[in-house]
Amino acid sequence: MSGNEFGLKRSLGLGSLVAVEVGLIIGAGIFVLVGVAMKETGPAVPLAFLIAFVPIMLVMLSLAMIGSAIPCAGGTYRYSSRLVSPGWAFLGVWGYLIGMVFGAFPLYSLRATQYFWSAFPGLKVESWAWFMALYRAAMHILPQVTAHEFFIQAGAAVLLTALYLPNYRGVELAGIVQALMVVVLLAAMVYFVAAGMGQVKAEYFSPLLAPQKGVMGLLVGSAILTLALLGANGVIELGAEIKNPGRNIPLSIAISVPTVTVLYVLVGVIAAGVSPWDKVAGRLLETQAGLVLGPWGMKLFFIGGAFLAITTSINGLFMCCTKSMLVVSNDRLLPAWFYAVHPRFNSPHRFLTTVWLIGLVSIFFKVPAGTFESFASIGGLLIFLPLMLAVIRMKKILPERYADAPFKLKGVWLYLCPGLGMVLSLFAMVMLFFGELKSNFWRGFFLVLLLLGGAIYLAQKKRTQSAHGDLIAQNIEADLKAWRSSEFHRAESVEAKPDAACVKQ
Repeated sequence: MSGNEFGLKRSLGLGSLVAVEVGLIIGAGIFVLVGVAMKETGPAVPLAFLIAFVPIMLVMLSLAMIGSAIPCAGGTYRYSSRLVSPGWAFLGVWGYLIGMVFGAFPLYSLRATQYFWSAFPGLKVESWAWFMALYRAAMHILPQVTAHEFFIQAGAAVLLTALYLPNYRGVELAGIVQALMVVVLLAAMVYFVAAGMGQVKAEYFSPLLAPQKGVMGLLVGSAILTLALLGANGVIELGAEIKNPGRNIPLSIAISVPTVTVLYVLVGVIAAGVSPWDKVAGRLLETQAGLVLGPWGMKLFFIGGAFLAITTSINGLFMCCTKSMLVVSNDRLLPAWFYAVHPRFNSPHRFLTTVWLIGLVSIFFKVPAGTFESFASIGGLLIFLPLMLAVIRMKKILPERYADAPFKLKGVWLYLCPGLGMVLSLFAMVMLFFGELKSNFWRGFFLVLLLLGGAIYLAQKKRTQSAHGDLIAQNIEADLKAWRSSEFHRAESVEAKPDAACVKQ
């Protein structure tokens, strides 16, 4: 295969990559989880963010190493399947897919629309004749939905579609859109911090820890806030579309994660310092924004901050989520139909369209509070288990790539960083599955979908073996052979030579 893998182009520079990562990290979590964590930490929430940064950065260092050593399309699945097990890797990305289409897409689209609507409290949809006619028609399909709820759902569907379209046109356009949105997002967040800093009172930080919670509460709060710092891991999906990936993957992580952490610490100072912590604990960040911002400042916070924070997460998911599925389809574990890349736009248009349509339908589900949130988080964390094992096994299976990695972990760090990632993932998944996901029906629904993924894997593997022999083993051997080759090229520019790991199956 000439050029890059699956016809993808190396078009993302360092700036675009940082924008993707920042947009993925800053999402609904910061606006929701600060209040939740404060119930455990008290006014020590800024310190909790610093503690949460440590394990997240160690995990991201693991991904920086393997991503810079073996930049390729769909690294989330590819590293796990080639270095650990294709079965576990498939279940990991299948869980990620469940979390995306039944969790992240509907959750983020709905929350973003709600924040946008909050900026215009005086508008009444009931006075719009055209909308009420549409609502009455929709009632035949969506009973027991109020006009306001339907408006939010319809707006979420429009938003998801508006972000699907530039990604259909190619990752370069999507990267430009992402960069523009992130600039406005960061400006809004900095404005919130600057406006609130002068209103912070030192007495609100004494005592520093929540009564009866103490240090244990601080640690629990830190565990909760780790979810607000995840997201930069999506970079390893884009390895075939990144200019100079050996340099830009670790450098972008080194820029994005600490930058967002510093911003979060400052947000935490405002959140805890403008009001007694027990008055705002458990509430959304907009509560503190209402204390420090005027009417127009609140509009900027809702649209430029909360709305764009969530919107950039959706766009980043569209950019990253499809790449592993290309490799899965190339292994024939999903229908080969997904394998197609648009001849003009160089985008995986069929898969993008499929996940967009499923996400669109999910928006109109009526589910208990916390369901979308839990699906999104559990699905996103599940893939970390085989991925962290792949990081550990890379040195043994691919010693040449480890030795040649532009950035590498040495000694105890090679095991501590990914090992901590696995422990963190397991802890957070258990906490979410048995804590936030309160409905037994939806717990069962998630488990049934996981079992369906296992059945699809076994059925497709058997079918592929009958038609093509052991294609998965052939593809694994082809990738490993290419990665071991002395001709393996890390593609350090857009005009790079063909990637040695680009083997057309």
